Amino acid sequence: MLCVALLLQAGAPPPTAATPPVGWTDYPPPAWQAPAPPPPPPVEDEARPETKQRVEHTFLLRAGLGVGFLRPSAHDEVLEADGYDLDSRAELVLAGAGVVAGRVALGAYVGIGRGTASPSSEAPTLRQTVVRAGTEISLVLQPSATTTLLLGPELGMLQGTLSVQGDGRSQTVLEYGGKLGAYFRVSDAPPVWYLGSTLGYTLAPADPPGALGRDYDYGALHVDFTVVLGG
Repeated sequence: MLCVALLLQAGAPPPTAATPPVGWTDYPPPAWQAPAPPPPPPVEDEARPETKQRVEHTFLLRAGLGVGFLRPSAHDEVLEADGYDLDSRAELVLAGAGVVAGRVALGAYVGIGRGTASPSSEAPTLRQTVVRAGTEISLVLQPSATTTLLLGPELGMLQGTLSVQGDGRSQTVLEYGGKLGAYFRVSDAPPVWYLGSTLGYTLAPADPPGALGRDYDYGALHVDFTVVLGG
């Protein structure tokens, strides 16, 4: 019997390991990950505005309308004693210049001005009338493609009259000074238009305008609204 048991035991198949359950693994499951977002839709190229380019001009035409604030003079005391306070005049200025190498403008200007004052509605009116003409040299600066600056001296002649009821002596004197203008481009197609302002300061010393007067000055601080045409 012992022999039979040993033979049966020797012929039996070796024991096998237990089969693991379905879906079981010997490593931890991977961490949960959210699904990747869909790719963004293609972005259409936006039309970029064209960059404005600086313009080199061969000529500049200028027209200005504004006010001239009169320079003080010794003759003002005589006028104030009679009740007249003439401190400003309306002005119109026209100018034209040729531009050399895009940086220097050589040209001429002409202007007219008129101011009035009266101590009362019944008193006679004091009038100042001036006509100005001369030459100018300007440095043309362009800090940006849409901005133009003019800076330079002016030299010319001024004919002025200070009168009450048309009774006054005309005087012709030397006028000198300078200006600074800042103008901003408002059009692109040539010729190019600019809008801006011109600030000027001139002296025009004169003899007494009357027999009992004192030294006078037709100069002024000029503040103009200006239109410029560049070609």
